[in-house]
Amino acid sequence: MVKRKIPKAELRRHIRETPFTRDEVQRLWHRFNCMDLDGSGLLNYQETSKVDELRCNPFSARIVYMFSEDGSGQLTFQKFINMMSVFSGRTSKQTKAVWAFALWDFDGDDLIGPRDIKKGLHMLANANIKTLEEEEDEEIDAQENFDLEANRKRRLQKHDKADTLTSQQMNQVLERIAEEIDPEGTGLSFDDFLSIVSRMPDFITNFRMAV
Repeated sequence: MVKRKIPKAELRRHIRETPFTRDEVQRLWHRFNCMDLDGSGLLNYQETSKVDELRCNPFSARIVYMFSEDGSGQLTFQKFINMMSVFSGRTSKQTKAVWAFALWDFDGDDLIGPRDIKKGLHMLANANIKTLEEEEDEEIDAQENFDLEANRKRRLQKHDKADTLTSQQMNQVLERIAEEIDPEGTGLSFDDFLSIVSRMPDFITNFRMAV
């Protein structure tokens, strides 16, 4: 199926508003359409996860959820290029830090607290997210269920349960991290988070996707 070219006005707007060159925007347009298997003009999570950097990222479902904005997990080309812009090598460390902070701020309270860190560690360690959910006595909205459950199933397909950390091991890791970055247990503000990533020379390199 031959995909239509990106409209000239839209091409010019993306060149003006994103860090990408004309050729890069056109490559992203082609890439988007190749992943859009049903030709709907929307990428669902399964289609978006074909991006190599997302395929091996334990936060992939959360990244797609965040950039879909409405919580549907579906990306228009505008939202797709917004996501790729944040992960561009030309995007400032400050902008990347804003999105990285949001990625870890699961409950959206503008603080990265112990529960946020624990959820992130479960993802990074390929642990069974359901175990964490059962430990919490709070209600979780439907979209967050999609986010965590989709990520859990995908990761557990590739890793044996023996490779995951137990709840006790996870708590031990959490305590050690908390002692290092949040000894008072009050949670990390964005300024605290920015101070931490400013001391991480590989932060920009790791927070990147190829065009």
